[in-house]
Amino acid sequence: MIDGARIVTPGLVNFARIGLEMAPTAVVAAPGWYLGSDIQVNAHGNGYTKAVEDSLLQSIRWPEDGYRLFEIGTMDESSVDPWFSPISEANALFMSRESWQAMDGMDERFSYPGGGLVNIDTLERAMELPRAKLILTLGEATFHQLHGGVATNAGVEQPKNWYLWKAERDALRGRGDFTFHTPSAFVGSLPAAVVPHLARAMIASPHGVGPAVAAGFRAQLEPSEEPTPTNRAAATLIELAKTQFERGNYHAAADIARMASSHAPAELAASRLLLSAGILSRYNPVRDATYFTAIGDAHRAIGENETAEVQYRHALTLAGDSEGAHTGLASMRMPGPSCCDWLERLYTELKPAVVVEIGVHDGVSLSRIKAPTLAIGIDPNPRATVALNAQTHIFPETSDAFFDRGGADALLAGRPVGVGFIDGLHTFDQVLRDFANLERYCDAGSVLLVHDTAALDEATQTVPPTTQFHTGDVWKLVPALKALRPDLDVFTIATPWTGLTVVSGFGKGRYDRSWIADAGKRFANMAFSEIEANLGEALCLVPNEWEPVFARLRANLVGNHKSRQLAVADRESGEATMGGFLHQYFLNNSGKEMYKWLHYFDVYERHFQRFRNRKPVVVEVGVYKGGSLEMWRAYFGEGARIVGIDIDPACKAHESEGVEVFIGSQDDPQLLDRIVEKYGPIDIVIDDGSHMMDHVIATFEHLYHHVQPNGVYFVEDTHTSYWDDYGGGLRKPGSFMEFAKGKLDEINAHHARGALPANAFTDATDSICVYDSIVVFEKRPQGRRQSLLTGQG
Repeated sequence: MIDGARIVTPGLVNFARIGLEMAPTAVVAAPGWYLGSDIQVNAHGNGYTKAVEDSLLQSIRWPEDGYRLFEIGTMDESSVDPWFSPISEANALFMSRESWQAMDGMDERFSYPGGGLVNIDTLERAMELPRAKLILTLGEATFHQLHGGVATNAGVEQPKNWYLWKAERDALRGRGDFTFHTPSAFVGSLPAAVVPHLARAMIASPHGVGPAVAAGFRAQLEPSEEPTPTNRAAATLIELAKTQFERGNYHAAADIARMASSHAPAELAASRLLLSAGILSRYNPVRDATYFTAIGDAHRAIGENETAEVQYRHALTLAGDSEGAHTGLASMRMPGPSCCDWLERLYTELKPAVVVEIGVHDGVSLSRIKAPTLAIGIDPNPRATVALNAQTHIFPETSDAFFDRGGADALLAGRPVGVGFIDGLHTFDQVLRDFANLERYCDAGSVLLVHDTAALDEATQTVPPTTQFHTGDVWKLVPALKALRPDLDVFTIATPWTGLTVVSGFGKGRYDRSWIADAGKRFANMAFSEIEANLGEALCLVPNEWEPVFARLRANLVGNHKSRQLAVADRESGEATMGGFLHQYFLNNSGKEMYKWLHYFDVYERHFQRFRNRKPVVVEVGVYKGGSLEMWRAYFGEGARIVGIDIDPACKAHESEGVEVFIGSQDDPQLLDRIVEKYGPIDIVIDDGSHMMDHVIATFEHLYHHVQPNGVYFVEDTHTSYWDDYGGGLRKPGSFMEFAKGKLDEINAHHARGALPANAFTDATDSICVYDSIVVFEKRPQGRRQSLLTGQG
């Protein structure tokens, strides 16, 4: 043995003797290992000392079972996975006397302390003997101890010494390259403590030992669980190292485990992890952006932010689009409670009746809304995969389309938006439109939140995006509001990763969106460099702290909570007696005559509210004395186009500005086509005509596909379906109610398993609502239905 600072396994000499008998010129060698979890050149930096080594030896009760040394050791650089790869050195070498003499033994001309490279030289010359065969011990090894020597334990000096040692060896041998030696055979048994190392080498190394894997052999690569270190920094680093290990980032896992060891050298958790990660990392020593990002995360986690920033910047020099590096830098810039933390706290404190969220993504932010709040989510591609905790309506469309069709009107039913959260398309022009659309539904107690307004840097705010970590130029909204909306209170919470802007103070005057155009002209071309040096002032940044923010909101919203509660109570009371606009108009009507069932008005409001002040096209079949035409014109507002159909020529007299009456039968296709040609597509059809079964069905089948994709078809007085004199009767084929029942099957045709093919009605209809004497068909394009499984089994 050339190197006395070693412990050997119990069967080394026995199996060496057997190995010498396996070939005439056998060269028996034992692989070299280190005590400890890392190569010992790193010992000083890891906090590994003789005392730590002694504690490791005590932990395995080494004298009782010498093979347990494999539990606390790691392979040295010359013997990595020696079962499948060649070795370059042997610290314990066995040969016959004749062979030893034939090679003149050890060359004593190696003069450096510790022998320099004499071990490597001795094995090389032994393998140059004629018919030399390398026999490697299978389950025996030598374990190097920490002893403060001049070679292995030289620490940072070792690389310098290596050049001197190699120069000496090259001068003696007249060559520069080293020879690696592949075993011809193995000798010995396979102790249990060696099996995990062998298994790991078989399934996670470049050697590709196919048959064992192909046969279904698997092993657990992760190290055994050890108690969590009591040192907080070490415990944090261990968890990060485990994460990197699970992702296959072994180099990062090893170096983070080394950091943990430096904080708690005697903790086994770091040692066990480093034993596995350290070996695996040797196969891929490249340090890429992923590596430097992970190391940055580790330094940030224990408060070493300056070092972390250096690592993140290095990662970005290697990969400018490193999402992890950008996230790390943003997290250091704005630490503390996250945006989702703020949403949950804001919803809890403000108790909004309604929250509208633009940009649903995976539903995490929506899940922060709790009952009894009504949640409305808008996203053209929602992928909500988490449990939601409130009554939630998700609309798979753009926010522009949603508001243009009055999507919020029916759900809000006159209530204001309590909180609006804008996190959709990250462009300034879009966030302006989203803000304006939401403000229309705000009152003095409303709060609007805008995400990602504190951009990290120039690259990550560029539109269109050039990086995965991307905020866009929504930050421009803040200076625009400061300049053009002095009536509002605007500030940005410095929450990771890129801020949350809070806007309140609405309802101080008549809603006016004229400032939007001015904002687009003045701020669309504003450069980020104009505010980058003074981000705090430009974006009205406030600390990421609860109390100052809530104190400011309480001051802005003082008195509004009580008034809102009263407004809700009044509204609920009014709804209980059907006291909406239409009901009040009907009761106070002093104009033209009309005849209605009182319970209709609540249904009208429920389905028509979203069309108010949207200039809809409304076709009413049945004019009678013209009173309802006047009511619809008053209800739907300026610009609405009201079309009446009646068979009585006298009804033409009820025309007025915005109201036209067509004379003819409601089942006349040519008449209906003229109306569609002039006014189509139609927003609302109200059938209050002849109530004859064949007429009602014919009108529906002709006009329904001319109703716009988000429109409404309203059939009233359907009690006539049960009356003989209108062609009806209970469950009578051909009655409108039997026709409507068939439509219930059609709307569910995708689930009929081929018994009923889906058709245009199936794909265009969102719901069929049946009331006393009323059937309402709500249209909305139907995408692919999806079902999800959530929760734990």
